[in-house]
Amino acid sequence: MMYNRNLEIFIKAAEYGNLTKAAKTLYISQPAVSNALSKLEEELEVKLFFRDKRNGMVLTDAGEKILSLAKQMADIDNRISQVAYKEKHFIGGRLRIASLVSLTSTIISKTLKQYQTLFPDVLVEIREGTPKDLVRMVEDHEVDFAVSCAPFWKFDSFSLIHDHMVALLPHGQTAEEVNLNTDSGTLIINRPAYETILEYLPRKNSFRSDKVLLVQTPEAAIHMVNDGIGTGIVSEYTLRSLIGDVPFSPVSPHISFDIGFFAHDLQDLTPVAAEFVRIMKDLHAPQHADPAV
Repeated sequence: MMYNRNLEIFIKAAEYGNLTKAAKTLYISQPAVSNALSKLEEELEVKLFFRDKRNGMVLTDAGEKILSLAKQMADIDNRISQVAYKEKHFIGGRLRIASLVSLTSTIISKTLKQYQTLFPDVLVEIREGTPKDLVRMVEDHEVDFAVSCAPFWKFDSFSLIHDHMVALLPHGQTAEEVNLNTDSGTLIINRPAYETILEYLPRKNSFRSDKVLLVQTPEAAIHMVNDGIGTGIVSEYTLRSLIGDVPFSPVSPHISFDIGFFAHDLQDLTPVAAEFVRIMKDLHAPQHADPAV
């Protein structure tokens, strides 16, 4: 079986677990989604989903395995198209990037402006999530590469920036440092930063997680700090990118990490992905946001 429209619809239906949401994403009707899934099940002679009252559409064991293969077929289909484009001395096709929310508005945004000028015919897709989400997307061949913070685990990676966590205090407040283990005030942290802190914190069981207010984005954390709700814990690179040169306090224990990108094999990227990576490297040559490094 070659990659086809029915497989594309199957992947979206599995991703959302809901026919209506999949139909809206694909700009087709719900009956069209249902019909495509039925045809695919008939062709394969296997049940792909079963319905659960609480969880909606749930993949069968066979459906899980076929989904993994279908994603790999989609990746190969994209690669075939790009080889054909390149043979005609033309860069085109689809670029799929996974990114942390904070890095979409900084590293990705700055790179994308120049990239679209050079390659206007490339369709760019950006999928955001937490560090763990990004690892899964790369593992499942849903994206060409991910822009995230270390650790990059088993993947082929390239570091752009060495960063560290800092504390942003409400207006009028000062502190020599903010201790994540002992300070009793409310700590406002966006989810990706929270995952990073837990990954690098020397003694995870001493982190006062009961005092943490989790938000989705660093922008939300900064706004809440400005409203006097608590102390924001963000990376210095993110903070400077979003609001410029502002006073902040060091965080104890010191948590430093690399920001970069990773893929299964950076030497085997598609032509459109390789061009994006080239521009990203040029614009964000390895640098240090951490003055202690």
